[in-house]
Amino acid sequence: MNEIFGFDLPDKSKELTDKEYVDLVNRIRGNFLSYVSVLDTTLTMIISDLFLRDKNDFSLWVKTVFDEDRTASFGTKIVWLARIMKNHSVFKNEINESDRIKIQQKLNEIREIRNDFAHNFAHNKKINKENVKNRIIQLYDFEDGITTSKNFRMDEIMSLINNPWIVTELEKIQILTKKIREKQ
Repeated sequence: MNEIFGFDLPDKSKELTDKEYVDLVNRIRGNFLSYVSVLDTTLTMIISDLFLRDKNDFSLWVKTVFDEDRTASFGTKIVWLARIMKNHSVFKNEINESDRIKIQQKLNEIREIRNDFAHNFAHNKKINKENVKNRIIQLYDFEDGITTSKNFRMDEIMSLINNPWIVTELEKIQILTKKIREKQ
């Protein structure tokens, strides 16, 4: 999956035009949000596979577990997965506590960046040359009449996308969930 969303950043020695920089920022943001969407779907599959025995359970699932929009947020799914791993005996036996904590922490780190990328904007008219040179994404947020900015290093965002660890861990959890379901 990471190969779909990951790509090599232009070398820092390459000077980018404002347009190239804006395009790069938008590509990174778009790829990161797409990457998170796949993680979100994977969490949904894990959770629903564990609790739904057959397709007839789905309507009850929707009416009792999901909110009125029939979706749970990425953050809610992270909490649910953490609780499942902590409280389900098979998960507790198969995934050690430090890995369970690390999975939750990594997903929460990704969630926080996802929220910033999805709910804040980049200033595309007046480009900060230092941000271009240093490959920094600067996002702005308006809340309660105050503008705040956050900076993200492009290489750190791409490292998150390119690191297969969380994807591999979720795949293992998905396989474990199917094994649990098959035994019931």
